[in-house]
Amino acid sequence: MGNLDGQLLFGLLVSLAVSAAAAWWLAGRYRKAMLRLMTAPPPRLDATAAGATTVLGATAPRARFDAAINRRQNRRLAVVLVAISIALGLSTGAFELLAVHTAPGFGLNRWLILSAVYTWPVVPALGLLWRWSVWRTIGGVAAYLLGLVPIILLGSTASQTLAMVTGWLLSTTALPMLTLLGLAASGRIRAVAPLLFPAAVVLVGASLLGLGWAATLVDAPPATLLALLDAIGAVPTLLVFIAAPWAIGIWPVVGVLRALAGAYRRKRFSELAYLFGLFWLVVLIAMALPGTHAIGWGAFSLVAVWLWVPLGFALARTWLAPPPAPPTLLVLRVFRRDTAVEALFDTVTERWRATGNTVLIAGTDLVSRTLDADDLFIFLSRRLGERFIQRPADIPRRLADFDLAPDHDGRYRINECYCGDATWQGALQALVAHANAVLMDLRDFRAENGGCRFELTELARATRVHWVDMSERHDHTDRAVLSALLSPPSEAG
Repeated sequence: MGNLDGQLLFGLLVSLAVSAAAAWWLAGRYRKAMLRLMTAPPPRLDATAAGATTVLGATAPRARFDAAINRRQNRRLAVVLVAISIALGLSTGAFELLAVHTAPGFGLNRWLILSAVYTWPVVPALGLLWRWSVWRTIGGVAAYLLGLVPIILLGSTASQTLAMVTGWLLSTTALPMLTLLGLAASGRIRAVAPLLFPAAVVLVGASLLGLGWAATLVDAPPATLLALLDAIGAVPTLLVFIAAPWAIGIWPVVGVLRALAGAYRRKRFSELAYLFGLFWLVVLIAMALPGTHAIGWGAFSLVAVWLWVPLGFALARTWLAPPPAPPTLLVLRVFRRDTAVEALFDTVTERWRATGNTVLIAGTDLVSRTLDADDLFIFLSRRLGERFIQRPADIPRRLADFDLAPDHDGRYRINECYCGDATWQGALQALVAHANAVLMDLRDFRAENGGCRFELTELARATRVHWVDMSERHDHTDRAVLSALLSPPSEAG
């Protein structure tokens, strides 16, 4: 197979770099586009539209947050991720022993030890669910592998040393962990880079094919190639072979993005299932690469075990289904506090989604937590302005378009109102009317924060909105922040 594994490894690493760089650039453009649309002058309103702010539809049915049910649903989803990971690890171990490393034969102990090693992605999978930090994820993986080292040594031959086992474990985890960190470590690109990664693979693959074609022409270059070299030089000619295939590859890229957006819109997958599946796909490809030296292209048959991901979610769909009548949480905050708001969002809202809907007014501070495949494709199609509420009369229609049904993993999606300066107050009134609970981050709140004052005034009128106290149930929840959740109106300050 020559250097097939090296070429594929190079292609994956370049795709990772391209998707991360493109995501960084697109995230910046997306934020700027949002800010421009938020501050754009409102369209001229007629009398009918101007008076439409008082017609906001019916209020939400009464629904309460049940912490016990929420914990149960979160545990069930974690169990499903663990079960799928174990199935993938067992299948990978069996494939390695039966097809690649066939000597000294298939043994139960050897299979179980190898499968335990190959199940290591369960740690970052749970980290994706619980929004772990980069260092916590790395520490979790390291602890998992260190726990396996003595077991591996006990089950190995005397010729296998601690250094050999450690090197093998590092080589097994290096590429997948690098991919995970490259796609999800930065909050700026976490929402975008995983969506762009498949498209980057297509474009980088096209470039590698172009370079491969150029390599076949070196020994007997055609006249057109010689003329091109004479006209523009060697380096520009090389760039032509890299970029020219994009003229063909761009159409599959657009197709990939459109397919992802359409499948997400039709609830074929959730963002968590997508990240989980993409990570395991990279893991399986990385595991298959060394096997090409032994069995050639057949090593990539290992990737077929990835089907455990959709199959596992399908089998668990009924078990993961949340109870009916989900409560709706309205998230309010002091803007321009991106890091603090993201931390609070991860601590509270990500757990809430197991049994309830989340609504908010869109802002650039939570782009990395709320941008999804559909949003990205709308932006790339230059139709982001269609998401914005241009006049008060549009508010009921936007609320009617909210996606309030759970995904197949049992979690609810986050719905946003994209507003300008002229429509956010009416949207806020409508969201309060549809909310059962409010999470309001008032850290750094000052008297000059007129927007927060308006929000508090509206919340004081909404006596039906409840305060959900989660501080006693989550060690990482800041009690001071949760005290800002509006309970009785007299406490609103």
